[in-house]
Amino acid sequence: MSHTETITMRTTLPHAFLLLALTVSCNESGNNPLNAQTSANSKAGGKWVEGKDYTVLERVRFLDEQGFDRPVEAFSLLFPRGWKTEGGVQWGNWNGCKGEMVRNYVKATSPDGRMMLEAFPTRAFTWTDDAMMVQGMQMAAASGGCMVNTPFDAMQYIEGFARQDLGAQASNIRLDESRMPIHKAMDEQSNSISRQYGNDQSQTTTIATGDLSFPDGTEGIIYAGVTNIILRKPDYMSGSVTTMSSTAVIQNTLLRFPKGQREEASKLLNMIITSHRTNPVWSKAHHDFMTRMSAIEHKGNMERIRLAGEQSKAYADAQSAASDQRMRNWENQQKADDRQHQAFVQTIREVETWKDPNGSVELSAGYNEAWSRPDGTYILSNDPLFDPNVAFQENWDRMQKR
Repeated sequence: MSHTETITMRTTLPHAFLLLALTVSCNESGNNPLNAQTSANSKAGGKWVEGKDYTVLERVRFLDEQGFDRPVEAFSLLFPRGWKTEGGVQWGNWNGCKGEMVRNYVKATSPDGRMMLEAFPTRAFTWTDDAMMVQGMQMAAASGGCMVNTPFDAMQYIEGFARQDLGAQASNIRLDESRMPIHKAMDEQSNSISRQYGNDQSQTTTIATGDLSFPDGTEGIIYAGVTNIILRKPDYMSGSVTTMSSTAVIQNTLLRFPKGQREEASKLLNMIITSHRTNPVWSKAHHDFMTRMSAIEHKGNMERIRLAGEQSKAYADAQSAASDQRMRNWENQQKADDRQHQAFVQTIREVETWKDPNGSVELSAGYNEAWSRPDGTYILSNDPLFDPNVAFQENWDRMQKR
């Protein structure tokens, strides 16, 4: 489930992908001062058109309604106002695939229904080169465990997912180098820890994107991220080495749109992806709970009766250390450490950084004016005469482009 914070609170839910109503009208009055004054007078009476003179972006907050004793905000994304959204956190069976125990999903549709976005839940796979172990994995998969598959990268996944799951044809599949540095750093950190403990384990993450064509004539853009963990364990009795792997599809986001709107859709998709924020309180509570449950399982004592209480306590303990305002401040203060790299990445993603009294945020590129409110709502415009403080008689902060 999700809820949206904007000028007024309202509840909405997402399904599949983006309509760039981010079309912005430029001032058509030219350089003639008389024409400009006439345009200003004509809009002084509140005739500004949303989606033409300006665009409003709302932060939609998605909830975890299953893991704790009350709905908890898990993550949030920016969407143009008017999009219908649904989604949240899905909890699986503890006895099933651990890699799919907690899965986020999002669906969103533009007001006219022509653009749809869908962020698919995490998928997990296991594999080994030991034939006997493979048989055991296959039996576990048939009972709800992780699926069995040899390791693959993000580009391979896009091709297979498009053909088998979406019935679409994928083309121009390529690695997204702009999103790789942070994942490479995380891979290296994981590998370094493994080496410290003497484990022969390697983690590799790939991020890729591709263009899709559907039989009905619509098109799509898909982003996928895949992490492979390869573990080699020697058998000191036989002298052989067994290789085991776990593969997780950590991101799989699709934007579907009418033919001819690829450029607009690409800008909006990049903005939505980069606007993702995880509630750090929920993340810590989830991590602590999963750690405790793993320890309980290892000891052979699941204590299922206490699960609901353990989950609620995990969130309550974390929540006491952080107020809602602190989390809002955390959202606004997330920045990349390397500013030069950030500028390069923003150029590729077609987003720009804007600043207001609360911090900075990445919004779609190509706009000259921006305003914000503390509730996470933004307005973008290219019309130099438009001012939401005048048009709506409300308090908006003018943002500065960095």
